[in-house]
Amino acid sequence: MKRDDYRREFAAFQAARASARQAGWRQTSPFEPLPPPLHDRFSDLWSSTTVEALRRACQDDTSRPAVEQRGGQVLQTFAENWFIRAATRELDAELHRALTTPFITWQGQRHAATTVAGWLGPETDRATRQELTRRLEAHYASLVDLQAQRWELAAQAARQLGYDSLAAQAAAHTQRLCGEDLAAWTTACERFLAETDTAYRRAVAAARDTYPTDPFAHRRQRYLAEELLRGFGIRPWQQTNLTTTWHTTGITGVFRVRIPEDIRWAVAPPRGWQSWRGFLGELARVQQAAWTSPNLPVELRSHGDPAVAATWDWLFAGLLTDHRWLAGMLDLQLPPAVQRAMDAWRWHVVRQAAWRCIAWYGRATADWPLERLRTGFEQHLGETLSDWELYRELDLAAHAFGQLRGAWLAAALDDWLRTRYGLWPTSRRAGDDLVDLWNTGFRYPAGKLAKLVGVGPLTMEAFLAH
Repeated sequence: MKRDDYRREFAAFQAARASARQAGWRQTSPFEPLPPPLHDRFSDLWSSTTVEALRRACQDDTSRPAVEQRGGQVLQTFAENWFIRAATRELDAELHRALTTPFITWQGQRHAATTVAGWLGPETDRATRQELTRRLEAHYASLVDLQAQRWELAAQAARQLGYDSLAAQAAAHTQRLCGEDLAAWTTACERFLAETDTAYRRAVAAARDTYPTDPFAHRRQRYLAEELLRGFGIRPWQQTNLTTTWHTTGITGVFRVRIPEDIRWAVAPPRGWQSWRGFLGELARVQQAAWTSPNLPVELRSHGDPAVAATWDWLFAGLLTDHRWLAGMLDLQLPPAVQRAMDAWRWHVVRQAAWRCIAWYGRATADWPLERLRTGFEQHLGETLSDWELYRELDLAAHAFGQLRGAWLAAALDDWLRTRYGLWPTSRRAGDDLVDLWNTGFRYPAGKLAKLVGVGPLTMEAFLAH
């Protein structure tokens, strides 16, 4: 398949997958097996023959424009990653079924693991909570062998692609999409954990045993979104390619139904400051989707360095810590307990991302045993995890690298915007700069974007000083 043909099929696959997700086939499960019709229809996109053809095309790209070269690299990485996903597809489907089918007996009825897990958060009775946790953990323990098999199948698929190991494939992936050396960044993660240990423990101690009430209970998210965009000079009702659907339950997220002409944002507004962080982060990401230039290759409109998408998430979500913005936009002053909870959450998320990267790299390169991973989580995050939870952390490591670098770049961009415009969320000139940055889509990796903006190389210093 020639690259232009592949690009068209790639766009069709993204649109079909978004439509399927909107139809609700993805239940509340961390695994995402494709429906058989979609898998069969688009299986050529991640065959070994196609991967090899894309590799040869990338090798012949030296005379093409930089944006075309990067687009080819994104397509090759996409094909390789989905080749590995196809190898684990049957186990993914089995794990998905085990988590979403009613297998756990409770009070005379059977419930799915995802349902029981959702009960634990609001449950206040200690005895009930302990019993639910015991039954859920017993169910998870029965699935650990499947997770171990899944890891081994992924490693075999990487070797079928010509890599020495899963770590070698991930290193090549990181170099192509992010322009970074994975081993060097793992070392940076270790330094980050060492330098933030004291601040993290202080924040966690301050937030311990506090149960803040919801300060946003009577605020409307739709009003905030419209007012924030108006402050930038962006009129939401003029974005004809963007459809926003508000509902009380169901899937929340950004869906490219037809790339890039039809972008849908499904919003489920629960209460609590955690949901507001997610809401503001998605608002920034949907704006990137809405403003991404249609002149870019289709793969650079929705794929590339994951840290770029995470940057917008962190940048807008960080507005909840801006006291002047909260007072002006929502007439709200956060209670001290909420402020402490936000601070502890921020440190926890970035340190968790850093350790996930280190743990995955150690497991993939040196076959670290689960006990070593468990000890690391206890030491750096104060969490004691089961074998099932450790495998879940390894699965999430693919997103952790982008999340960590996105947090660092967002802190640098926030300082840059504040230096130029003061309270930048109310500045139309800041909005112009953001539109220009959104317009580039995923044309650049996060490190190069930082240099182009003028905030220097991507390092932890801006985040530590923020």
